[in-house]
Amino acid sequence: MSDYSSSQSDNDNAFAGGLSDPDSIQYRHRRQVFDIINRLHSHGLQHQMDLPQIAVVGSQSVGKSSLIESVSGITLPRATGTCTRCPIECRLSRTDTSWSCEVYLRVARQSAEIQFGTPITDKAEVQERIRRAQQAILNPSRPTSDFIHAQPLTIGQNEHSFSSDLISVRISGRDVDDLSFVDLPGIIASVRQGGREADIREVKDLVMSFITKPSCLILLVVSCETDIENQGARQLAKQVDPNGERTIPVLTKPDRIATAEHATWVRLLENQQEYFKHGWFCVKQSNQQQLDDGISWAEARQNEIEFFEHVMPWSGLDDNLRRRLGTRALTQSLGLTLFHLICERLPGLYQEVLRKLQATKDAIAQLPKKLEGDPVGIIWKILGVFHRDVAQLVAGRPEDGAQGLLQLLHRYRLRFREAIFNQAPQFMPYKKFRHPLLDYLPKNVESGGEPLEPSTQDSSTLVFLDEVMDFAANAITRELPANYPYAVKKAYVARFTARWLQPAQNFFEKMEQQFVKELKKLVAIHFSQFAAGGLEKAILEIVLTQLKLCSNRTQEKMVECVALEHEEPMTSNEGYLADYKAIFYARYTEHYKRTDPPTSGRPRNPVHMQNVITNLANMGIHHNEEDLLLRLRPATAADATLPEVAIEIMAEVRAYYQIAFKRFVDYIALIIDFNLLKGLDRTIDEALFVGLSLGKHDVRERASNFLKEDTDLERRRIILDQDLERFEKACLEFENIPG
Repeated sequence: MSDYSSSQSDNDNAFAGGLSDPDSIQYRHRRQVFDIINRLHSHGLQHQMDLPQIAVVGSQSVGKSSLIESVSGITLPRATGTCTRCPIECRLSRTDTSWSCEVYLRVARQSAEIQFGTPITDKAEVQERIRRAQQAILNPSRPTSDFIHAQPLTIGQNEHSFSSDLISVRISGRDVDDLSFVDLPGIIASVRQGGREADIREVKDLVMSFITKPSCLILLVVSCETDIENQGARQLAKQVDPNGERTIPVLTKPDRIATAEHATWVRLLENQQEYFKHGWFCVKQSNQQQLDDGISWAEARQNEIEFFEHVMPWSGLDDNLRRRLGTRALTQSLGLTLFHLICERLPGLYQEVLRKLQATKDAIAQLPKKLEGDPVGIIWKILGVFHRDVAQLVAGRPEDGAQGLLQLLHRYRLRFREAIFNQAPQFMPYKKFRHPLLDYLPKNVESGGEPLEPSTQDSSTLVFLDEVMDFAANAITRELPANYPYAVKKAYVARFTARWLQPAQNFFEKMEQQFVKELKKLVAIHFSQFAAGGLEKAILEIVLTQLKLCSNRTQEKMVECVALEHEEPMTSNEGYLADYKAIFYARYTEHYKRTDPPTSGRPRNPVHMQNVITNLANMGIHHNEEDLLLRLRPATAADATLPEVAIEIMAEVRAYYQIAFKRFVDYIALIIDFNLLKGLDRTIDEALFVGLSLGKHDVRERASNFLKEDTDLERRRIILDQDLERFEKACLEFENIPG
């Protein structure tokens, strides 16, 4: 036998799949390394971590299934078109026991693998078991037992054409190579009549989900029967691994190379025409006639050896290239490459598992606690905690900062105060027709630093001296001379308090909106996990309904407060009133004197004044300033007292407004706080008790229905619990690695 066959035979016992003598320490170490990665895959971590693995990739009909059979020693399901419709993981383990095979299903929706049937000891049964397992994967709505025991297995249209769920085939025995890999569906170039165009994209996405991971070795199967440029799997491999760092290409069907075309494929094997870090390999599988005749695995291996030994150009290659021929050479190299990759990645994988374990624990801790026990007691407990938080909200939470409810109450009250203050009457101690609008006196301040006059000037609040004089003079009824009705002051007070309701309403609406916003937050925090049972919706409706009652009560009190201020001027702060009156009287009087008012009032008959002006013009005296002409008229006692009376009215009305507006601002703030905020706090317990019907006979059933957890939250809790289980098991795997 040639050097090739001799070298293969000599290495059979010393080396299998890249692993040394099973009795050696090195072999046991490598076996443990493979086992830990296999168990991490079994825990379903390949979807969450970049675990080292070998993915077998190829286009349709390139001999990929035949290669898998040659490596594993089992027969895969055969069918026209695509045979593999989901990932099939093959775990090969060399043991000192007889041959056996177990099949498991690994589905994304379950944390644990599903054993599919009992262990197999007859290789002839494997093909049918895998076929049934694939049907179970493609029809997930049916129980797996339907596919294990059905005789015969009859399936119409599958629920899915392809699936990312995985079949794990675990083979062990004395003649089994140590290796693990996953066989992926073949890349589809086109679909047959009646097929789904979407299958092309689905298969491509499935393959890409594996080979894009940096720790995935890509076993690229290339058929010598088809132009390499037309094989789609090669394009995908080049796309994710452009430098060929982790792609291991293997040529199949070398016996079908056309005459005179061997040189092209040999150049590839030499790794010169298209370079890959791990080089090219070439294998030869049984043809269809041999398969139909039932050729054994051992016979197929022997035929492969003889082919490369006796058929040119393969038999004439140098030793370096001859070591890349045959299935045994491929499995040896794959085993070594995978082992080195795993050793390189293990420390980082352990740290990644620890990080993900902690992140999962943190995510679980952030979920609402799953409640257990008497549903009625749980409802009462939740309501108690909710009311406690409402009470804290109403009492004020310093940690909320500037946007806290009570902090905003204070800020809105200051704005409300300014709005009411800016509506204060701005009395002008001069006649309207004499002067334009101006800032007639510096804005003096009170002893506390507060201004006496509004910062803005509103024409609707301006009242001039002559307007007050006319109003006072025209209001006289039965009064004695030089006496003016109290109704004048009352009318001015009523005029300037009549507009107080709107600023108060604005203040109330801002607080109500903020309160609703905060209450909705609290309802969501405490009850969102029970949205599915309707508890969150019920609580929110009850809270908002009760808040509406409190809002109506608050607005009634506000309207009543405005009516009280508008109805009749009244104050017990006589001292403050006198002090303010003195301040404003002095201010108005000082300016009245500075503006040098006329010594007499307007003539009672404007026609007479016009006659005077006309007569003077006829005499050659052209003057039309009424004030100067009025100085010629002797002053009367009434003319002398009326401005002083008007100033006294202005000072007293303004002084009263200064007292009344402060009182009103405080009352409105108290009404909002007491009836809206504290009002809800006082009444929410009873409203919830009545609204949830917690006193009725069916309370336990109602409570149970209310406590149904939101489906999204329940699903997330299940997923996180599964992740926690996976990562905890993974940690144990790493901790149990022998030193």
